[in-house]
Amino acid sequence: MVAEKNVAFSESWVAMAKQAALANQALAGSIFKSFLSAASGKRPSAAASAFQLQRATLNILGKGVAPVHRKAVANAKRLGRTKLR
Repeated sequence: MVAEKNVAFSESWVAMAKQAALANQALAGSIFKSFLSAASGKRPSAAASAFQLQRATLNILGKGVAPVHRKAVANAKRLGRTKLR
Protein backbone atom coordinates (compact mmCIF):
# COMPACT_ATOMS: atom_id res chain seq x y z
CA MET A 1 0.00 0.00 0.00
CA VAL A 2 2.93 2.34 0.56
CA ALA A 3 4.03 1.97 -3.06
CA GLU A 4 0.51 2.85 -4.25
CA LYS A 5 0.59 6.03 -2.18
CA ASN A 6 3.96 7.02 -3.62
CA VAL A 7 2.72 6.42 -7.16
CA ALA A 8 -0.46 8.42 -6.51
CA PHE A 9 1.60 11.25 -5.02
CA SER A 10 3.89 11.31 -8.06
CA GLU A 11 0.95 11.22 -10.47
CA SER A 12 -0.62 14.05 -8.51
CA TRP A 13 2.43 16.30 -8.82
CA VAL A 14 2.81 15.56 -12.53
CA ALA A 15 -0.86 16.33 -13.19
CA MET A 16 -0.63 19.56 -11.18
CA ALA A 17 2.52 20.63 -13.03
CA LYS A 18 0.87 20.02 -16.42
CA GLN A 19 -2.25 21.93 -15.41
CA ALA A 20 -0.16 24.77 -13.98
CA ALA A 21 1.73 25.07 -17.27
CA LEU A 22 -1.55 25.25 -19.19
CA ALA A 23 -2.93 27.80 -16.73
CA ASN A 24 0.22 29.92 -17.02
CA GLN A 25 -0.13 29.97 -20.80
CA ALA A 26 -3.79 30.98 -20.56
CA LEU A 27 -3.06 33.67 -17.98
CA ALA A 28 -0.19 35.06 -20.05
CA GLY A 29 -2.50 35.27 -23.05
CA SER A 30 -5.10 37.00 -20.94
CA ILE A 31 -2.59 39.54 -19.66
CA PHE A 32 -1.43 40.21 -23.21
CA LYS A 33 -5.04 40.73 -24.33
CA SER A 34 -5.68 43.10 -21.43
CA PHE A 35 -2.62 45.16 -22.44
CA LEU A 36 -3.94 45.33 -25.99
CA SER A 37 -7.41 46.34 -24.83
CA ALA A 38 -5.92 48.97 -22.51
CA ALA A 39 -3.93 50.36 -25.44
CA SER A 40 -7.13 50.67 -27.46
CA GLY A 41 -8.83 52.57 -24.64
CA LYS A 42 -10.88 49.79 -23.01
CA ARG A 43 -10.54 49.06 -19.30
CA PRO A 44 -9.80 45.43 -18.49
CA SER A 45 -12.10 43.87 -15.93
CA ALA A 46 -10.45 43.08 -12.60
CA ALA A 47 -13.30 40.76 -11.67
CA ALA A 48 -12.86 38.71 -14.84
CA SER A 49 -9.13 38.41 -14.17
CA ALA A 50 -9.73 37.36 -10.57
CA PHE A 51 -12.29 34.78 -11.70
CA GLN A 52 -9.87 33.35 -14.26
CA LEU A 53 -7.12 33.11 -11.64
CA GLN A 54 -9.47 31.41 -9.17
CA ARG A 55 -10.69 28.96 -11.80
CA ALA A 56 -7.10 28.13 -12.79
CA THR A 57 -6.17 27.51 -9.15
CA LEU A 58 -9.14 25.23 -8.58
CA ASN A 59 -8.36 23.31 -11.77
CA ILE A 60 -4.78 22.77 -10.63
CA LEU A 61 -5.92 21.52 -7.23
CA GLY A 62 -8.56 19.31 -8.84
CA LYS A 63 -5.96 17.70 -11.08
CA GLY A 64 -3.77 17.11 -8.03
CA VAL A 65 -6.48 15.43 -6.00
CA ALA A 66 -7.75 13.18 -8.82
CA PRO A 67 -4.98 10.51 -8.74
CA VAL A 68 -5.14 10.24 -4.96
CA HIS A 69 -8.93 9.96 -5.09
CA ARG A 70 -8.73 7.25 -7.77
CA LYS A 71 -6.33 5.19 -5.64
CA ALA A 72 -8.44 5.65 -2.51
CA VAL A 73 -11.62 4.56 -4.28
CA ALA A 74 -9.87 1.57 -5.84
CA ASN A 75 -8.50 0.54 -2.43
CA ALA A 76 -11.91 0.93 -0.81
CA LYS A 77 -13.52 -1.26 -3.46
CA ARG A 78 -10.76 -3.85 -3.19
CA LEU A 79 -10.89 -3.93 0.60
CA GLY A 80 -14.68 -3.98 0.56
CA ARG A 81 -14.62 -7.30 -1.30
CA THR A 82 -12.46 -9.04 1.30
CA LYS A 83 -14.24 -11.22 3.81
CA LEU A 84 -13.93 -10.33 7.46
CA ARG A 85 -13.28 -13.08 9.96
